[in-house]
Amino acid sequence: MQNENDAIVVGAGPAGATAARALALGGARVCLLERSRFPRNKPCGGGITVRALRRFPWLEPALGRIPTHYVSRLVLEGASGASVTLTSSRPAVLLIRRFEFDNLLTRLAVESGADLVEQAWVSSVDADENGANVRTRDGREFRAPFLIAADGVNGVTTRRLGLHHGWGADSIALDMMEETPNSELRAVDPATLWVSYGRGGADGYGYIFPKRDHVNVGIGCLLSHFREHVVLAPHEMQQQFVDDLTRRGALDGNSSPQHFTPFHIPVGGPIGKTARERVVVAGDAGGFVNAYTAEGIYYAMVTGELAANSVLAALSDRSPRAGRGLAKRYVRAWKREIGSELRDSVLIQKYLFADANRIEAVVRGASCWPELAQAIIAYASGDLSYKEARRRLLRQFPRAALNLLGTGFHNRSAGKSGREPSAP
Repeated sequence: MQNENDAIVVGAGPAGATAARALALGGARVCLLERSRFPRNKPCGGGITVRALRRFPWLEPALGRIPTHYVSRLVLEGASGASVTLTSSRPAVLLIRRFEFDNLLTRLAVESGADLVEQAWVSSVDADENGANVRTRDGREFRAPFLIAADGVNGVTTRRLGLHHGWGADSIALDMMEETPNSELRAVDPATLWVSYGRGGADGYGYIFPKRDHVNVGIGCLLSHFREHVVLAPHEMQQQFVDDLTRRGALDGNSSPQHFTPFHIPVGGPIGKTARERVVVAGDAGGFVNAYTAEGIYYAMVTGELAANSVLAALSDRSPRAGRGLAKRYVRAWKREIGSELRDSVLIQKYLFADANRIEAVVRGASCWPELAQAIIAYASGDLSYKEARRRLLRQFPRAALNLLGTGFHNRSAGKSGREPSAP
């Protein structure tokens, strides 16, 4: 058993790697466990709002080590085919491949002093008032005073510790995506990020994310919708989607089965218990994903850093009660920074996806009112919260805002926004 660590981080995605880097820079001895070997494949749209560059000043210089692609134009399409083009005065979204991005973040963690242990497939985890113990399938054991669980939506750590008992079909989206080289399939307009809502039913969505050398094309819906209403296999659904976009002139080339990977995205909001004494949960493992835009990378990095800061604060307390305040400190930190926007994103997703006509109203409204278009792109890029966007539109176009953004959503939101879920 390896006991020399101050903290163990399970999972070397954006949450875990960011946490490991922050811990190492803070002087902690940190062991970063990853079940694969880098560089490894990771299905994901790969879009990051550029506010990540402001939140993490060290990220932009590091991005020069991997291919990146910035876009400032978004086409938003409704189920009828009506669309609106939204343009930002500066880049709004950064597009990367997780194959390269995750490897970069992990290398930064190692360069900062973290100890990376690859091919460490976790089989069991337990934690008590003295620390956490992690065992891998090949018999290795790791122990440390603190543990950060960042092993993703399908990770085992939260379940083994009793923090989460699995995702319901209404809180998971099934995303059917391929990441294909431009030599086989490419976006006809590589300067534009294209998103469609209401495809195949009110809760369906589709997207084209043009990368520097690849294109990500995906279609998805709630897992409950897929199970109840979709008769096609995932790749058949993807093939039809790509064929349709090719006929429309949005794509050039063919769908590639060898580059296709369906995956899950948690869209029900953060899990009920994101921390307990000695253990904190970050990234997709904790449900930290924007339910409306499906962006997870930014929130993974935020919660990874906040988790590390909470552990560092606990490590600085040398008393036997060092771990007592860890959970409260971490929960308070993530709720203060991202709690409201994650809560609002769930409400928006449920309201808009309940009726395709509501999405159509937003698309058509954005075509008529530039202020609405700018509010949408500011919200999508993370520069504006839903509450701020709604207040702005109500002030300028009160009747239109109520129709477009929904009195029903406002009433439900008002009934739930008075308090945050209680801390564990």
